[in-house]
Amino acid sequence: MKKLFLVLVLALGLSMPAFCQDKFSIDDLIGYWEPDKHSSQIVFWRDVNKNLQMVEFDTIDGKLLTLVSMKLTDESLVVKTIAEDKKYETECVYNFIDLKTLQCIVKGPVNAKIIYTKIK
Repeated sequence: MKKLFLVLVLALGLSMPAFCQDKFSIDDLIGYWEPDKHSSQIVFWRDVNKNLQMVEFDTIDGKLLTLVSMKLTDESLVVKTIAEDKKYETECVYNFIDLKTLQCIVKGPVNAKIIYTKIK
């Protein structure tokens, strides 16, 4: 009985990491991301001081969005941007689905869910 219990605990212990959500990692973000619909393309990189940087540009006309703020937590990346030509601010909350896929929840004048795929 003790051996069965030990085997059960060991098996559950080894499989437990599969149930735990990984922390949001800057290194996993680095690269070029494309949306699943007309939205904005994103590029993440680290500057010379190892700080996360990003640029976001419209998929239709290629215009850059102005970055207002960026906050990284263990679970998500929250970004506020302004589309200068449209004069509105949006808040985007990015969460990893897997290492090659980000889900973005857009809040603002346009509310949407966008799925981004890492290209490079």
